[in-house]
Amino acid sequence: MVIELIDHAFFVVGEFADYLYLQAISRDAWGWFWFFMPLVILAEGPRYVLPAIGMATLRALGLLRNDEQQKRDFIATNPRVTIIIAGLNEEKGIGGCIRGLLEMKYPNLEIIVVDDNSTDRMYEVAKPFADRGEIQLYKNTAASGRQGRPACSNLGLRMATGEFILSLDADTSFDRGLIHHMIGPFYDPKVGIVGGNLKAANAEDSFWARMQAIEYLVSIGLWKQWLDVLGMNFLASGALGAFRKSVLDQVGGWDPELGEDACLSLKVKKCGYTMAFAEKAVGMTDVPNTLSALAKQRLRWDKSGMRTFYRKHGDMFNFRVHDWRNAVELGQEWFFSVFCTFMYPVYLVWMLYCDPMLLIFAWTVCLVFYTITGYLSTAVAISFSERKLEEAILLRQMLFMPAYKGVLRWVRFYSLLLETFRINYDDSFLPRTAWKNTPRW
Repeated sequence: MVIELIDHAFFVVGEFADYLYLQAISRDAWGWFWFFMPLVILAEGPRYVLPAIGMATLRALGLLRNDEQQKRDFIATNPRVTIIIAGLNEEKGIGGCIRGLLEMKYPNLEIIVVDDNSTDRMYEVAKPFADRGEIQLYKNTAASGRQGRPACSNLGLRMATGEFILSLDADTSFDRGLIHHMIGPFYDPKVGIVGGNLKAANAEDSFWARMQAIEYLVSIGLWKQWLDVLGMNFLASGALGAFRKSVLDQVGGWDPELGEDACLSLKVKKCGYTMAFAEKAVGMTDVPNTLSALAKQRLRWDKSGMRTFYRKHGDMFNFRVHDWRNAVELGQEWFFSVFCTFMYPVYLVWMLYCDPMLLIFAWTVCLVFYTITGYLSTAVAISFSERKLEEAILLRQMLFMPAYKGVLRWVRFYSLLLETFRINYDDSFLPRTAWKNTPRW
């Protein structure tokens, strides 16, 4: 019985190998190009390969911009900086976050903490710092309950006296040079936003957390550095972003939106300002460590991306009015995130109908391609990191990245369907009071 099973397995493998060989010799160059174009060449190639090769080449040739002296000279003037931490039920993280910021010893610092009607002890944990005059502490006590992060951030903005605003998450820890690295790029008067380098703090918690650690390393640490070289960065994370206060006042602060950080970044860019990426400004944030929590987070992110980028701020594609680089970056984001997501199931159905064996062949080739490019991009990202030894261990997990990306592709497909037909438009991320006060896009 065992021998028969082994013989059968060898027969199946042999048949599939013959099929692969016949496919390989039966297609000319154009046939291969058109066959894999929708799934590989256009969908994954540029995003994984170009930044890795481009950044490594620029570094080897010594062509990466070096403006550290300008940043140090600017920081030496000690500009007034206000840090706004708006949170809900952040009892566990708020104390450590405040202590970490105070330990940075920046001489002209103001810290504002806004408690959004928390039901835990967030306010009580933060109050001793306020009693010592180290922070300003406010609490939303409205009978209607929480108001949402945008409203609380705007309260902090109204109270702020700093020339520059740092918006941080309470559950994120930061390297000691954070303020210097985040404020330094503002030496350039054209810079209106600075984005920080977020990484996963709990990468060892689960398989899903480790996958996100790799994802953050490449999509933030490497990709945003590449966009910085091209002058195409346009999104500062709400967990770690810096702004000119004068510009925030000009655009009216944060809007009550599902993706308020993306919305604010685009509003600032519409005013003609550029965005810089501070790769040395590292923030360690807790990422979802279960599939259900991760899917819930990505549903919100993908819905907010489609709503913010292509509905509310779709006029950014008008390069006659706005910087053409904004249109290019939003365009490629639309292609990868929306077009390819919707085309993927169409492609699968077509392949299953035409030739299921051919689909297996395509998946085999794509798996090899994804794995190679994944190792390349992750290795280059690690080479730019300040935590090389700590993050090198993530290379062991790269074999699982194609499967992880495959799961998230279906999560994105579902979220985009919901957003296309405006199903569950009023996400629970914001309270009902916030949704009543914002237009529907």
